[in-house]
Amino acid sequence: MILQKILPLQGKFFHLCLIAFGSGAAVMAMELIISRILTPVFGSSTYTWGSLIGLVLTGLSLGYFLGGRIADKDPKFKKICAIIFSAGLYIVFIPFIAPGVLGFTLTALPQNQFSSLFATFILVFFPTTLLGFVSPYVIKLGTEALHKVGNISGTLYSISTAGSIFGTFLTIFVLIPTMDVRTVLFGVGVVLMIMSLLGLKTTPKIITVAVIIILFTPSSSLVTGFMPHIGTLVIEKETPYSHLDVVDSDNTRTMYLNGLRHSQMDKDNPNDLLLTYSKYFHLGQLFNPQLEKILFVGGGGFSGPKNFLETYPDSLIDVVEIDPDVIEAAKTYFFLKDNPRLKIFNEDARTFLMDSDKKYDLIILDAYAADYVPFHLLTQEYFQILNDHLEPGGVVVSNLIGSLEGDTSDLPRSVYKTMKNSFPTVYVFTTNEVRIGNIQNLIFVATQDKVQFDRIDLESLSYQNKANNLLSDINYLENYYPSGMRTDNVSILTDDFSPVEIMINPVTSQPFFNEGSVFSQESKIWFSESTPVKIGLLITIVFVWLTLIRGIWKDSHAKII
Repeated sequence: MILQKILPLQGKFFHLCLIAFGSGAAVMAMELIISRILTPVFGSSTYTWGSLIGLVLTGLSLGYFLGGRIADKDPKFKKICAIIFSAGLYIVFIPFIAPGVLGFTLTALPQNQFSSLFATFILVFFPTTLLGFVSPYVIKLGTEALHKVGNISGTLYSISTAGSIFGTFLTIFVLIPTMDVRTVLFGVGVVLMIMSLLGLKTTPKIITVAVIIILFTPSSSLVTGFMPHIGTLVIEKETPYSHLDVVDSDNTRTMYLNGLRHSQMDKDNPNDLLLTYSKYFHLGQLFNPQLEKILFVGGGGFSGPKNFLETYPDSLIDVVEIDPDVIEAAKTYFFLKDNPRLKIFNEDARTFLMDSDKKYDLIILDAYAADYVPFHLLTQEYFQILNDHLEPGGVVVSNLIGSLEGDTSDLPRSVYKTMKNSFPTVYVFTTNEVRIGNIQNLIFVATQDKVQFDRIDLESLSYQNKANNLLSDINYLENYYPSGMRTDNVSILTDDFSPVEIMINPVTSQPFFNEGSVFSQESKIWFSESTPVKIGLLITIVFVWLTLIRGIWKDSHAKII
């Protein structure tokens, strides 16, 4: 009797290894891909990632527990295959349910540091729990007759871990750069369903074929995006660092990164500055008339560099942009042309400066977003590096989103305090109006001059340095905040202590979505394109599968392996 169990088990052990490997890869691929769905809405903060990682680990823990109990009670290869099939079917549905889940989270739930928990739970907890069944179940099946628990369990766990490593690298280096989120999720779900057919019979195979036909036939346009696009979508893709959209509305072209507007262009006048905050970059001319060498930290659609090339014909401009796809999008869709006076560096801004001996007359910081700021580009050490790369009389102009006071002011006030610790003088300008609670683009100008000017002095300086015409269409004098920002209850940011995630929205109690966002809390996130027939067919398939799995679970005559 023991021999009868050993022989088929040894013949099928490869199947157990394949299932362990595939489920491990699927968990990591799903986790990384779901992060690309959550980040545009909740930001790439430690809260978003903490919620995602925590719920994945919770689901796996629950799956290990339940899978072990079920495996001891009635270990059947068909049953674990049915569980994997169910996980795959759920993952296939994630692109369909994600827009509704995100829309509900934004419109019906309070916006705070816990906002992402609900959406993350709905999207990842159930399939992760089901995939958690796999490890204890395959170990039980693998050791049922061989009595080599340590050897078999170690082998299967190592194979499962190898699958997780493979899934991580495959997703990061191959899938995300080359495919959209929906295609990857569909692929992960379908692969799990196909893998589970090792222990299932005819009907699940028919269901799998039907799902593939529904998802991947040319007529299946499915969901064209997780976010609505007001206008004509030019391109939508996942980059190594964000979700990128280029959208046309009438004659205006806009670049969105993670759902937030980063650059805008008039297609008839591509070198004009359309966004108000970007016009404040010319404050550099106000404080330093000799702008021969200029550095932009952050490229986006390269509106600033293009305008500066035209405005300052004798200047040399460097741009450091970390995302290669953003650079390519600027060249392809925002009329960025080769210019001997323009050099583009595709690397991290801090690394670039640390490896460079160049000094600049003006450094413009435009790498911060409403939902995410790289903490290492806000610290005292970083600002000292900037100071070291300035020519005598050099100026730093920095754009940051927040308010002058209130719970959305903690980060701007900490940045102001940090800059004041590195530069003799720091000016604060609002871009809309001086209302201390308004969330808006704030412009910090740091100079090496130890004397701080008032409004009258600045107006006189604008004529002296020939900056008046450049600043004529912005109310920079009225929006100058001469008293500076209150800093008594905020800390200087350092490399050792820079908790920016708890200082910015969406982790405060107020919404941080404004006219610069591709969506707002007043607008629901639904499908860009209705697919009721497709969804109806998939729901029918789910009901068929639920009926079928009941029979599988009650089949006491199923073979162990």
